[in-house]
Amino acid sequence: MIFVIYLIDCTQNQCMPYQSKQTDHDKSFFKSILDTAIDGIIIIDTTGLIVLANESACNLFGYDEIDLVHQKINMLMPEHDKRVHDHYLLNHVGPHPKKIMGKGREINGLTKQGLTIPLRIAVSKFIIHEETFFTGVIHDLTEQKQIEEKLQVLNKSLENLVNSRTKQLQDSINQLSNANNILEIEIGQRKIVENKLKENEINLINALEKERDINQLKSRFVSIASHEFRTPLANILSSINLIDKYEDLETLEKRKKHIGKIKNNIHYLNGILNEFLNLTRIEEGRYEIKLEYFSLSELLQDIIDDFDFIKKNNQILNLNYNKILEYNLNSDKTCIRHILNNLITNAIKYSSEGAIIDINLNEEKDHYVIDVVDHGIGIPEKEQKFIYDIFYRGSNVLNIQGTGLGLNIVKKYLEAIHGNLSFHSKENIGTSFHVKIPINAK
Repeated sequence: MIFVIYLIDCTQNQCMPYQSKQTDHDKSFFKSILDTAIDGIIIIDTTGLIVLANESACNLFGYDEIDLVHQKINMLMPEHDKRVHDHYLLNHVGPHPKKIMGKGREINGLTKQGLTIPLRIAVSKFIIHEETFFTGVIHDLTEQKQIEEKLQVLNKSLENLVNSRTKQLQDSINQLSNANNILEIEIGQRKIVENKLKENEINLINALEKERDINQLKSRFVSIASHEFRTPLANILSSINLIDKYEDLETLEKRKKHIGKIKNNIHYLNGILNEFLNLTRIEEGRYEIKLEYFSLSELLQDIIDDFDFIKKNNQILNLNYNKILEYNLNSDKTCIRHILNNLITNAIKYSSEGAIIDINLNEEKDHYVIDVVDHGIGIPEKEQKFIYDIFYRGSNVLNIQGTGLGLNIVKKYLEAIHGNLSFHSKENIGTSFHVKIPINAK
């Protein structure tokens, strides 16, 4: 890279060209600095006359300085460049001068001996006493171009050598290709056999894994069923035995209380059986979507009415929706009933007596949105990623009855009707389940 140093007076608020009076000693001093430069430096005025040329520039073009000063700069250019130089110069001194090129560019120069030499020139403009001058810093590219030409010759030679070697290799490859074609046919036949063997192996592994999963499912089912069925059945049996003892009118309230317990336990057992049956149908792909038109708000109200004898003491199921809207829906009514039953059952089960459970119904574009919000025990944060796993139950449910199937089934039902389920929960604060149901299911 070429650097040109200009002396600038910056003692005022803005930088101005250096304009102090110069003695002969000063001129000699600056000329000596220019003559030490390795690259050629030529200064011209706006008419293209050379006003100064350093020693490197004179040596480069084969002239003495006296031969160059006051001569047109285009004397150092080939014939083609001479014709365009004056026009180029006018572009930079007219009423709307163009910016002088800051970066270097490659040109050709003409020596005294008539030889054309490759050069790199960087041009800059400066003004002294309202007179414009141009400085050209010239670097000889002759040696660089010679090296480039040698590299081109060498590259061409290498290219020829590579082509020759490539042809030899291609001949060898063609010979090998014929042999490979035969081998490829044999390999192709072997791959077909191997793929069939792998496919059979994968099918066997999948079958074994499925059988193992089914066995684990059966084992867990037996364990949960034996535990979950035993308690309600014992309660039913106990209540029946006690009812037989309450024959007079004074014990009527106690009889009603035990009859309510029997109904609750039967409802609970029926719910467990339905969960297992529904899970089996979904897992085996036997659940078929049956579309029908119905009112979602009316269905919600019916479900809430059904929970009147199941909810805990003083619990309130608060249904919120716009009474003006009908919330008509084209979907599987049974499927949605199962979804809402599960979510509301959980909200009741994991909330305390006297708790308020909000069920909010809204419309959002092409979906109906249902939020089931409780203020119960919540789900521990570290366990929330397992909440949809089959048979999973939170560590904080203690002795609260449940199978761990409900949310797994809810999620699969929603997937079947292209719905969506999400939740937000904090332990000991409560849980909010967010259900999105397409208005027109497919």
